[in-house]
Amino acid sequence: MVETGWREWMGRVRNWIETRFSVMVRSLGLHRIEARSYWGLVARVNLILLVHNLIRSRVLLKMAGVEL
Repeated sequence: MVETGWREWMGRVRNWIETRFSVMVRSLGLHRIEARSYWGLVARVNLILLVHNLIRSRVLLKMAGVEL
């Protein structure tokens, strides 16, 4: 069997994703979601991801008049 390095690469990608997700869970309060349905949970997670992306792009900071 020829080793292509796929497993090692996938392990690094998985680690990166899990690290970023745990940071979002802590910083954006994902662990406190009290959804009443599956679709409510999906909507809240999508909103949290949207806010995270806006924060990362600094759009919300510019809208608030804060410059870094």
